[in-house]
Amino acid sequence: MTDQQLTDAELAEYKEKGWIVPTWELPAELLADMRKEYHALLERNSHLQSDIMMAPHQTKGGSMGVIGSEKWLEFATHPSIISTASQLIGEDIILWGTTIFGKPAFSGKETPWHQDGEYYPIKPLEVLTVWIPLDDVTPENGPMQFIPGSHKQHKLFSHSWSEGNDKTINLVCDSEHFDESTATPLVIRAGQVSFHDVYMIHGSTANRTDRRRAAFIIRLMPASSFYDHALGAEIGKKHPKQGYGSRPLYLISGADKAGNNFTIGHI
Repeated sequence: MTDQQLTDAELAEYKEKGWIVPTWELPAELLADMRKEYHALLERNSHLQSDIMMAPHQTKGGSMGVIGSEKWLEFATHPSIISTASQLIGEDIILWGTTIFGKPAFSGKETPWHQDGEYYPIKPLEVLTVWIPLDDVTPENGPMQFIPGSHKQHKLFSHSWSEGNDKTINLVCDSEHFDESTATPLVIRAGQVSFHDVYMIHGSTANRTDRRRAAFIIRLMPASSFYDHALGAEIGKKHPKQGYGSRPLYLISGADKAGNNFTIGHI
């Protein structure tokens, strides 16, 4: 067993809680490279707010007009990440999205309670989210928080729209579906990696400290699921910044089993 393989106990923990932080960490030189690339990304996109930057792995601007680089695709497909992901969603894997949440010092926005899959055009809905902090996460700087076991029903709960630009997303999971007192904060070091289920209820508070709390997010799906670009275009009429109708898909492991379109977004 390699250091990148989850143990039976860790797999059981993931199944029970809905997330796991493996014992392995990304190499220090890779983390330094990611931070350097993030600095360059911010410089290239100084006209955009850093709280949420969609698709930094796309070089043609993506849905938000972010001028990204292929380095983020390289980071997202690191062998350790894919090795662990294959244990959780199988050997056939498609990467369909990346995001960077900047959480800048003093003004980092909150991310309200939500489920990632509330508006994903994926059938059946199966997605693994990989969460990599570029800075140490502390209890004070707005850590992501999980509601343990909220994924177990394998269903999407009702969400309501909450206006305001003081948050990174506006669809908020209705409070009757979970007990906030059970929330567990994800307090981890830069370079550690968290994996969580698409049905997990989670969120984060604002960052009011004097230190940034940035994180790189990777969206993976099993290649047995179908990414419906037409449905994504319809969803995108309400969520234009997400660009669901034009997301490029990357088969990064195994074989496509669902007839996905790997030309859209690449041209």
